[in-house]
Amino acid sequence: MAVTIEEIKHIANLAKLKFTDAELAKFASEFNNILDYISQIKECDASDIEFEHHLNNFAGNVLQPDEIKPSLPQAKVLQNATDGRTKNGYIRTSKIVSKE
Repeated sequence: MAVTIEEIKHIANLAKLKFTDAELAKFASEFNNILDYISQIKECDASDIEFEHHLNNFAGNVLQPDEIKPSLPQAKVLQNATDGRTKNGYIRTSKIVSKE
């Protein structure tokens, strides 16, 4: 399974990234090298390893009990927001999701 430059372009478009043709070719090559390296796992003999398809065998392996702790005071959280980035006690952020 090889990653094509068209697939790299599609991923870049989804992430709103722009690359030159040289960068796209480099990324395609690097992705394919990674996939080739990972495909070596298929060569491993795992016949003696028991398959775990659920986490029931791990019940009771909790490291510590859950504990409800108070959160930071609102004023302390908002002090890290840059000027003009707070509204009604919340931190305003830039829109990062679009309909595309």
